[in-house]
Amino acid sequence: MSIKKPEGVKSYNATIERIDHIADGLSIFFIKPDEVIPGRLPGHYVSIGLVDPVKNKLIRRPYSLSQSITPAHDPSLLELLIIRVPDGEFTPLLFEQKEGDRIYVRPKMVGTYLLPDLDSEMTMILLSTGTGVAPHMTMLERCIQSCKQVIMMECVRYRSELAYASQIEALATHHSHFSYIPLVTREGGDKRYIQDYFRNDLLIDEFGVSISAEHTHVFACGNPAMIGIPKEDRKTGALHFETAGGLVEILVEKYGLSIHKPRSPGQVHYEKYW
Repeated sequence: MSIKKPEGVKSYNATIERIDHIADGLSIFFIKPDEVIPGRLPGHYVSIGLVDPVKNKLIRRPYSLSQSITPAHDPSLLELLIIRVPDGEFTPLLFEQKEGDRIYVRPKMVGTYLLPDLDSEMTMILLSTGTGVAPHMTMLERCIQSCKQVIMMECVRYRSELAYASQIEALATHHSHFSYIPLVTREGGDKRYIQDYFRNDLLIDEFGVSISAEHTHVFACGNPAMIGIPKEDRKTGALHFETAGGLVEILVEKYGLSIHKPRSPGQVHYEKYW
């Protein structure tokens, strides 16, 4: 007797082609939609879903697209760097899947965390915590090709969580204007956080980075505590920073950068992950 599949499984429209296990509870999923999803840009995200067999309900979650440097990027695949949340509703289901299993992908590219027009005088700074490195991987090569200086910094708990470190380091050896700064917080040594590099002028002193509103763009993705997203007074436009010493506060108050908005372009772009 055949077992009846949950009704929502009929919506599955993609296949998990490959799973690369990076560290405990951290994997890269390569997903192939049945039909190509048009309009992909660096920084976009997609929603994927699985049916919860207990609730008989399709559970969906958004994830930023990533992009390996090697092997060569396959445009037919969606690459997602995902961490398992033990008490989450979706990722425990996802991490039970195997290569070849079917999955749902919303057939639309989404997001506003996108690159500005790049030029040869621009300094691009890409900052992330945890899986927040994913969208920056889609931006990296384009920035290196077009910008005067590129800094990529990511902060994780353990070195094993630096999913793309070997690829990024290899790229840095071939481009003198590109610097990669991996930070690890729980394995001893000199503990530094992303904010320290801006608060204490470490980027300027150690890497010769010049930060100005005219020629600098900063992208920050990941932990909201690192980003320090402010609340804005709708009447006065004044910013209130509930997280003291967050990155956005430092960039705005110390370096005179402004927060990017669709109708008011600025130099500080951010994407929080929860």
